[in-house]
Amino acid sequence: MTKILVLFFIFVNFCFGAFENELSNFDKNFINSNNQEQIKFHHQLKSLYIQSVIKDDEKSKIEVLKRLIISSNALSLDDKSYASELEESGVKQSVINALREIVIKLKDEKSKASSKTNLNNDAQITQTSNSLNKENQIKQVQVKEQNKKQDKTIDKNITKNTSKNTQEINSKSNIKTDKIYILSSKKNEQDVELILNSNLKKEDIKNFVLDEKNNFRYIIDFEAILEGGRKKYDFNNYNVVISQYNPKTTRIVVYAKEKLPISFKLDGSKLSILISQKEKEIKKNSVQEKIKQEVSIEKKINKQEIKSQALEKKQNQKPIDKKNQKEETLYVLDVDKVLNGVVLNLSGDIDEKEINSFVSKEQNVFRQIISFKGVLEGSRKSFSFKQNTITVAQYNPKTIRIVLSGPKEFQFTQDLSDKTLMIAFQTAKNTTKTNSNKSALNSNFRSKKLIVIDAGHGGKDSGALSDKKGTLKEKNIVLSTALKLGNELKKKGYKVLYTRSTDKFINLRDRTKFANDKKADLFISIHANAAPNAKKAKSAEGVETFFLSPARSERSKKAAEKENQGDFEEINYFSKQSILNFLNREKIIASNKFAIDVQKNILSQVRKKYKVVDGGVREAPFWVLVGAQMPAILIEIGYITHPSEGKRIANKSFQDTLAKGIVDGVESYFYNNR
Repeated sequence: MTKILVLFFIFVNFCFGAFENELSNFDKNFINSNNQEQIKFHHQLKSLYIQSVIKDDEKSKIEVLKRLIISSNALSLDDKSYASELEESGVKQSVINALREIVIKLKDEKSKASSKTNLNNDAQITQTSNSLNKENQIKQVQVKEQNKKQDKTIDKNITKNTSKNTQEINSKSNIKTDKIYILSSKKNEQDVELILNSNLKKEDIKNFVLDEKNNFRYIIDFEAILEGGRKKYDFNNYNVVISQYNPKTTRIVVYAKEKLPISFKLDGSKLSILISQKEKEIKKNSVQEKIKQEVSIEKKINKQEIKSQALEKKQNQKPIDKKNQKEETLYVLDVDKVLNGVVLNLSGDIDEKEINSFVSKEQNVFRQIISFKGVLEGSRKSFSFKQNTITVAQYNPKTIRIVLSGPKEFQFTQDLSDKTLMIAFQTAKNTTKTNSNKSALNSNFRSKKLIVIDAGHGGKDSGALSDKKGTLKEKNIVLSTALKLGNELKKKGYKVLYTRSTDKFINLRDRTKFANDKKADLFISIHANAAPNAKKAKSAEGVETFFLSPARSERSKKAAEKENQGDFEEINYFSKQSILNFLNREKIIASNKFAIDVQKNILSQVRKKYKVVDGGVREAPFWVLVGAQMPAILIEIGYITHPSEGKRIANKSFQDTLAKGIVDGVESYFYNNR
């Protein structure tokens, strides 16, 4: 059956392109796989399709689409969208029909083969049953004729024969080769070592390199089962990931920004991934040089830090409370890069008094050093902002240090709220007051700006619910807020359009298409958040503003999963241009700026009357923002599942205040980015 599939693809004269191993594996194993494995193959093809579009690899895209036709028909799924795109790419209808027919033929062959095996099994059963009946008759006659003495000799022969048979069975079972298991792995100074349950041959290992700009990957594949799940090991300028690529194959990927001389070494049941000795020596020398350059600076910084800590101890000397002497360790779970700085996601709350900071000035280098007690998850992190940099590192076992550095003197902002700490370089634009922004935008400027407001969900899609009874529905709350926001913007002189102004369902792609067709200047999507379960309903609260980017924090991922549930499969319908727009760097930066201005002004307005938690500005892959060709944000106005916040976001007075805050954010964004 597999031969038919392979011969067919040879007949249509295909070229694998960038996904040779994956597509070859599909051709060999798909038809003979069970239903669950075929579903996995189908989802893998969908992932390859998106990668081919992003890489603008037309050949690979066509080959992936051909196999999506096969997998869709094998799983009884709709293949129209794949077929139409193949036709647009120049593939003849006759080839597409042949792809569909080949699945039917293969299914027929499979059923015929199974029926033949059943007939053969039936014939064998009848033959063996007849032979057994004859043997039984003969034995009965022999038993009657034989004496008791002969019975003893028969018993001896039986025991001998049974022992021989068991030996033969055991020897046959040992002929089968055992599966290879990866029992453990560990990180050494410059390599990663894997321990296997048996020896691995060099010819069983496949390795290849993908060398793109700022994205070098060295990939190793071999048949094995990974014990204990995915592993990741971080080094200074690269990291190593070990994962179960498919049920049979383990994949090791070395990720780096620049090309590295990486190789592997087999020593019996031990596999090592290593860098050449030359590379190690170069790195050691460069590290030593950096250490020498920074030793004098570090000594001065340490002296200043010791002085500042000594002063704080004198000021804060209080009698020790033995009951509260034990403190929980604070962890920095991850670090996200934002427009002008970084956001540290913490495991717990921290007081501003616990954060120390001081300045270090050297020739051509200006540094701002911030430190607090805690443990950094993962390795040291460094981020560049043109000429400036921010480094987050574990200074000692109990202290985390954040260093802002640049060639010129700078100002920075520090914002601590809801288990997040934001440290950012302050620009001249950030210091401009909102009041001056309002007066700087004239009516002529505003009248030329079109803003599309998108009220999430609607119609058959209720969105999040306050409780099981659905006392409050997200679709109603966000529609009311969206209409109020539109009225406030119109008062200022802006042009406003709504994706929906009534309770009706709108497809994901139609929302962004509407904004693109109207050539909108801004896109604002309004939503309400929800806790993942009843336990967290009382604690999960706050206003959050998101812009489009691959999610990094767990919290962002969960928020995106909630909003994407109904529309996630619709990504198949997005055109090539829409997916490329998703990666448009300029649009992401503009959306980030827009989100910061809106979040800041929402809090400024609502906190005049209400106690509101700042959920911060976050990155997440909301599909509703993917197709937008203008700065686009998604605002989670609060948690509908929270006992008090759920009622508050449904309150008309709160919605009025919220709308005014968003309008102030729009005004601030336009002023700062004229």
